[in-house]
Amino acid sequence: MDEQNKTETTWWERNKKKVLIIGGVVVAVGVGVLVFKNKDALIALVKGGKKLASKVPPIADTTIIETTTEVITTVETEAITVSKTLNNGVPFGVEGFIRNLPDGWHPSAEKIAQAAALGIKLGEHQTLVDPYMKNVA
Repeated sequence: MDEQNKTETTWWERNKKKVLIIGGVVVAVGVGVLVFKNKDALIALVKGGKKLASKVPPIADTTIIETTTEVITTVETEAITVSKTLNNGVPFGVEGFIRNLPDGWHPSAEKIAQAAALGIKLGEHQTLVDPYMKNVA
């Protein structure tokens, strides 16, 4: 049974400890090399602290370059009319429907009365659209 379990495990499950140990050693050696190569700078940083930042020389040339850019934008507009003939140009009827109105718009008293006569209760921003004939969309 143990041999069967060994063949069913993945490479990661079999070598997890070895990979983690080798990875830890590589990271530790890398950090050690970085510290050894930069030990003088690290010692100065630890001893100097904030005093080290004050020793940075200021920029000698304080010339300010002023630039101005003039941008001219021209936009040409052209009215485009798109029409699509429906039903081979033969007019057809569209049934009346309830339309949602934009904010601030309200239905007319006539449309409210017409909807009430049809047994329809309109919302605050709704109106009733009359049936009409159409042949171009």
